[in-house]
Amino acid sequence: MHLIPAWAALPLGIFAAFLSWTFLVYWLHRLSHVHHMHNPLWQLHRAHHMIPYLSQPTGSAIPKMGQFFLWLGSWRASLDVFIVMTVPAILIAICFPKFGIPVLVFHYLYEVFFSEYALDHNPKVQGWLTRFFAWGDFHLFHHMMPKRNFSLIITLWDRVFLTAIDPKPGTAHTRQQQLLAAKAQQQ
Repeated sequence: MHLIPAWAALPLGIFAAFLSWTFLVYWLHRLSHVHHMHNPLWQLHRAHHMIPYLSQPTGSAIPKMGQFFLWLGSWRASLDVFIVMTVPAILIAICFPKFGIPVLVFHYLYEVFFSEYALDHNPKVQGWLTRFFAWGDFHLFHHMMPKRNFSLIITLWDRVFLTAIDPKPGTAHTRQQQLLAAKAQQQ
């Protein structure tokens, strides 16, 4: 006797692969924040935190040609995303191809079309959406408090491991406007 109906096996398997992938991504990203000179993940990831997402106008949501090849502007940023997000997706796709390949395809499409300024670092993405998805205010709050909000894509693992802080809607956008105004006054 089968516990899962045949029609539900594929979507449930893909969902389980997706949750496994986001779990691995959460922990790799969290390990990337262990500040130690012998932590290669931190050595790569700190470049991402040096980008002034909160002090510059929102970038273009239109992907650049390099993004189609998972080039994110520098070798450190590209290798950081490759290790933290792509390698776990590849491993799941190798171990469970039927369920993992859709996750790998999702990851590729997300990195090309939705990451960076479209969702991840877009201060206009705020409110109820960021309770479930690690976009906009939720992720940008991580740039303000790097020991919180480690999840990428979904917020589930931050909630499970008690590292989530839900910022007041508009926190990142307000901070960005304050920094831009201060920069304009200095000029």
